[in-house]
Amino acid sequence: MDEHIITSLLHEGAPIDNFGIGEKLITSASAPVLSGVYKLAATESNGQSTPKIKVNASREKLTIPGDKQVYRLYEPGTQRAFADLIALATETIVDATSLTVVNSDPLSVDRQQRLTHFEARPLLAPVDLSNTTSIPVTTIQATTQAKLAELPRTTQRLVNPDLYPVYMTTTLSQLQTSLLNKMTILAD
Repeated sequence: MDEHIITSLLHEGAPIDNFGIGEKLITSASAPVLSGVYKLAATESNGQSTPKIKVNASREKLTIPGDKQVYRLYEPGTQRAFADLIALATETIVDATSLTVVNSDPLSVDRQQRLTHFEARPLLAPVDLSNTTSIPVTTIQATTQAKLAELPRTTQRLVNPDLYPVYMTTTLSQLQTSLLNKMTILAD
């Protein structure tokens, strides 16, 4: 069973109260990953962070270097998100009337864009690993559901969903390009 079979069964009025889903719950045949994997983005030595990049023959697999913060961008005065923005952790994004950003999709045609009139709120929060008190699963679930509810409904469709834009700051994009250029020079 997968989301398509369940949708079809429910649409046909099947008298089903519960579904038992195994492997299909954690993987998807059409999109087995969320367009990202965990890769080394920085190393730390003597309290100093050094950004790192993984280079591959495929531009799509080029990593985004450094310690980062992700901001959700909203239409002013609303809970309507229209994009996410990846920034270096040292950058602070505030509500703005105008900001130049770079599309994080390396294959996009029009990579640089200008965003206007938005509110920015950070999505990542530090976790105190020395604190042995765990966060209840229900809290994590509620937070996740609230953040998903902020996304446009058209991006949540199972069939033909709209793309939800994810941008990088120009500073982060320039760091990525700089590290890539250093790798190219070393390879020559």
